[in-house]
Amino acid sequence: MQSKVEQMMMNAWPALHTVDYDGWKVCFASGFTKRANAVYPLHDIAGDQNDWAGKIGAVERMYAMQGLPSIFKMTDEPRLSLLDQQLSVNGYEKEGATAVLTCSLGQVAEPAKQTVEMTMQPTARWLARYAEMSGSSKMDMAIMQQMLARIEKPACFVILYEGDQDVACGYAVLEDGYTGLYSIVTSPAYRNQGYGEQLVLNLLKWAKLSGASEAYLAVVQDNAPAVRLYSKVGFTDAYRYWYRLKSAATLS
Repeated sequence: MQSKVEQMMMNAWPALHTVDYDGWKVCFASGFTKRANAVYPLHDIAGDQNDWAGKIGAVERMYAMQGLPSIFKMTDEPRLSLLDQQLSVNGYEKEGATAVLTCSLGQVAEPAKQTVEMTMQPTARWLARYAEMSGSSKMDMAIMQQMLARIEKPACFVILYEGDQDVACGYAVLEDGYTGLYSIVTSPAYRNQGYGEQLVLNLLKWAKLSGASEAYLAVVQDNAPAVRLYSKVGFTDAYRYWYRLKSAATLS
């Protein structure tokens, strides 16, 4: 399951450029988010460990050429434990501990608020609201817009509004019976008032009507308010991931 969800995450948050390198997916997106600028060892196996030194050195050089740190996206799947240990020995720091949560859509409640704008592509309004609510820079938004344009699976971009105020936004991507939720954000003035939950429920309603039966999302483990929100909706732990990072300045 982990490899399947990891691949779906790559499809729903696509890098601007990806290199297939001997069982590893090496992703680049001008440094915008670790997730889109990391190595995904999706098809790595323990038998490859004799080749790790050369492979790690090769991807370090790829990232260095872009002026980027070398990052690996690791999960708690047992087959990756030896690679994770090797990266630690090689000076890669562990950070960004994240939980992947899943839920069955058959038991998800109907949204109480359905004052939403839904579009299949990120509109100028959606992009503007996301930038405002998340505090993203113009440069980051320019890269994000390029990434979102590369999504090839069915997607739904939602803005939840109250009166004449847009209060929350996010998007969902459908693939193989699953929907993934991304970029969920509530306007600072409207947080802790239930709007985030209503946004999520509207996204899940769209997914269910579109044929999905399961949902997944990723949440930073120490983000207690978000963890509570998703638990209330019905999400439970599926697996964990983290990043192994080595800055460009410390690469050998």
